[in-house]
Amino acid sequence: MLRVVNLEEIQNLLLQVPGIVELGDKGEFGFVSSVKNWLTHMEIVLKSNKLSVSANVAALRGYLVSSEKGVIPADISFVGRVSKRKVREATASHSISSAVEIVSEKISKDIERVEEANRVLRQLVCIAKRSGVVFDLPSDKNFGDALKSIWSKMSKDQVLAQGVVSVEGLVGPHDALILLDRTITADKQKGESK
Repeated sequence: MLRVVNLEEIQNLLLQVPGIVELGDKGEFGFVSSVKNWLTHMEIVLKSNKLSVSANVAALRGYLVSSEKGVIPADISFVGRVSKRKVREATASHSISSAVEIVSEKISKDIERVEEANRVLRQLVCIAKRSGVVFDLPSDKNFGDALKSIWSKMSKDQVLAQGVVSVEGLVGPHDALILLDRTITADKQKGESK
């Protein structure tokens, strides 16, 4: 089970892919090195989160390294004349596409789990506001303590307790506080913008 910040780190790396693909689309020379750097970074992040798919990403990076040394991967075919650049770029495109597919599949259940926790938490916050649980967060150092106090009040409320247990079951107590903070902050910003 990935923590929220770790999941978001992986998602942020995935969000870099359109920019990298744009380099390939424009025929930029930095495309292959950008793909290799992205694969390396993704591999490090996955490995630090103890996700075995880091090996799959490393293998894809290996294909790219091999193509830079002149090896044509078996699963890549060409139309027209084959050049070293075409081989490297085709391998880079294939590698990043495969990596995105592998990583996206691996984190999909974690994304669903966090989305469900957010959905339940959104409902809990709405109910808590109506029942009078205080949501004013101080701007000083006691911010974390204030969040813990609000969460504690919610967990002691008969109406909210089951939802609190559900959220903690989905993401754990630490991430529940992170999501609570984001929900309250988002509501506060919406209120200020009106």
